[in-house]
Amino acid sequence: MRHHYTVTIILIVLYTNTIISASSQSNTDPQIFEDPLSGVTFQYSDDWIKQGSFLYGAGSECTSLPCVRLPEVSVTTSPTAFEDFLLANYTKQQSLYHEESAGYEPITLNETKMGERDAFQYVYSTTSPFLTENEEIVYHEIYTTEGINLYKVTFTALRDEQYDEYLKSFKNMIDTFELIS
Repeated sequence: MRHHYTVTIILIVLYTNTIISASSQSNTDPQIFEDPLSGVTFQYSDDWIKQGSFLYGAGSECTSLPCVRLPEVSVTTSPTAFEDFLLANYTKQQSLYHEESAGYEPITLNETKMGERDAFQYVYSTTSPFLTENEEIVYHEIYTTEGINLYKVTFTALRDEQYDEYLKSFKNMIDTFELIS
């Protein structure tokens, strides 16, 4: 009888370890963000929840009206590129607009990559009493073009609480960025 209990305990321990191992492995598998409307795809981690064309931090919730749910990643596509369009000039114009507007603080503007594509990133912050009770919000925008389309991926987060925590995850998304259309 003693031998039977020993075997049972060993089987329970082995079974429990297998379940724990399987569940921890599934959390590291990347998920695919695919949006046929914007024509993009990229990978994202379990730190994010997809709702429509947006990703939200897994622990975020809407606590006020208007609803501001941060951190957030959004993708937009617009046919704004024309024959002499230069992405460097476009992002510089965005920066100049914010330099002239009250309440905006440009942080960085430089060349980068979006997957294998050449891109520009523009990072700035603002404070809005209408959105977040005077908390500073960082907008990290990355732009690239294909034909006449301008693709913009924006990571929006509270500066002190969320930006540093989610920045690495956002950069991983950008590294896997691809056009699907």
